Amino acid sequence: MRENIDIAKKLSEIRLKTGKSQADFAGEVGIPQTTWSGYERGQTTPKMGVLWALAAKGYVIEGLTSNFIDDMPVEARKEIEEKTQIIRAAFPEDMLLESIRQYVEYVSKFDFFKFSDNKPLAIPSNEDDYHAMVLLPLYSQKASAGPGQELTQLEESKYMPVLLRLLRGAQPKDCGLITVRGDSMTDIGLFDDDIAIFDKSRIEGDGIYVISVASEVRIKRLEYKIFDKKIIIKSENAKRYPDPEIISYEQAEEMLQIHGKVLGWIHGHPY
Repeated sequence: MRENIDIAKKLSEIRLKTGKSQADFAGEVGIPQTTWSGYERGQTTPKMGVLWALAAKGYVIEGLTSNFIDDMPVEARKEIEEKTQIIRAAFPEDMLLESIRQYVEYVSKFDFFKFSDNKPLAIPSNEDDYHAMVLLPLYSQKASAGPGQELTQLEESKYMPVLLRLLRGAQPKDCGLITVRGDSMTDIGLFDDDIAIFDKSRIEGDGIYVISVASEVRIKRLEYKIFDKKIIIKSENAKRYPDPEIISYEQAEEMLQIHGKVLGWIHGHPY
C-alpha cells in the first residue's frame, strides 16, 4: 500500500497547510531543514522516528502515519509494542509521546549499539552526569589538508553517540562531527581517520577550525592579523607543510567559509 503513496507530495501538502517554512516545520519534528527538503523533493524517505514525530504532533498522512505500524510484520509490530510499554513505565504521561518519538528515532540511527549495563533502552540522563551521551551529526565530507571534498555546505550523513563532556560546555545542538583525512595536523595529535568535534556557533577568533577554502573542506589553524587585514591559514605539520596560506579579508569574503571551531577529536592511534 505504501508504494502507491506519493510521500513527497503529501509531506509538502501537509506543511503548506500549516503556512510554515521548511525550517520551522522541520524544527517541530526535530530534524534539519535540509533533511525535510530532501523528503519533499523525493530524494529520501522519512525514517520511522520522523513518522512517529509527525503522528505525535497531529500531522496525519492518510495511508502512511495512520497505518505504518499496522503495515509492519507481526514480529516487528510486537517488538515496537513491547518497547512502548517499557517506555510508558519509565516516563511520566506528559512526556510519553516525545519519549517514544525520541527512542524510535534514536534506535533507527544505529546498526549496532550496546549499553555497558546491558539495559535494552537508553537511560535518561542530564548534563551533570559524567556518563551522559548525546547524538551528534557526522557529516559526510572528509576534512583534509590536500584536496578536500568539494562541497561548501556540510551534509549530514549519520549520527554518532558522543560523551557530553567532550563538548567542553558547548551546546549539543551547535555541534557536529567530521572525519579527518591526511597528515597536515599531526603535530597537534590530529591524525588521518580521527573524528573531529566542532562547534558551529563559534566562527571567530584564532584557533583550529573546520573550513571550506575554494569549496574544499579542510581542518586548519586560523590566525587573524587585524592591522594587516589578513588571515593566515596554517597546517600543523612543520616538516611537510611549512608554508601557510595568507589571504586578505577581501579574499576571505569570496573563498573562505568557516563551519565551526574544533573542540577536540576522537582519536585512534595510527601506529
